Amino acid sequence: MKTQVEQLLDEYRKVRNIDLTLDQFTYILNLYPSLIVCMCDGVLDKGEWDGVLRLAKGLAMEYGDGLGDPDLEKLEQSFRTEFRYLLDNIEKWQKKFLNALKNHISDSRTDKEFVLESMYLFANAADGISDVEQETIEMLTERLSLEH
Repeated sequence: MKTQVEQLLDEYRKVRNIDLTLDQFTYILNLYPSLIVCMCDGVLDKGEWDGVLRLAKGLAMEYGDGLGDPDLEKLEQSFRTEFRYLLDNIEKWQKKFLNALKNHISDSRTDKEFVLESMYLFANAADGISDVEQETIEMLTERLSLEH
């Protein structure tokens, strides 16, 4: 039987027609709450977008082992494209992503810490953490049972 994350990836692939591995998709899933935090004030500012770009580059380096420069650039571009799509379509995927993520990280303290730290990192990307960002982080922390 497929996990909730695998089912979500299948559904996502149907909509996005993208060739992500389960591992790559799971990484994006772990970062999804950070994207919500970026967009909670309705604006993706330059500092936040720069963070997303660094993330795409880092993911390409992580998963592009052995790829030549053109393929590495393509991989980075595909991560950038997916992050942009998810930022533009937060409402469409939020419930499904958060449900799958909560299920996926329920037994992993390390994953929970990663999700929480990533949210704070992105919230801090611009001029400190705004009230709305802090409220969003608290809502997501509760929603995903990140506190021990």
